[in-house]
Amino acid sequence: MLPHRLDQRIAEAISDTIAQERASADTASPAWRTRCEVARFATFSDPERRVFLSHVAERRGEAAAHELEQSASELRTTAIFFLARKPS
Repeated sequence: MLPHRLDQRIAEAISDTIAQERASADTASPAWRTRCEVARFATFSDPERRVFLSHVAERRGEAAAHELEQSASELRTTAIFFLARKPS
């Protein structure tokens, strides 16, 4: 599978997850806003994530950028495992 197509499938899996979570989440909470930011960031391509992280580091500090990167990495890994189990 081409890397671009894999990124697209990962993004779709993450979007589906967030849509399902939305039904039972307090969408006005700071935790939900953070979850949505992580999910959105996790759908970006590698170059887009690098640029976005540099902006986060400039505006909110290295710790915030690192936390965002770690959370998005975990979400992408979960999506990859989901896709690996999903019948084609």
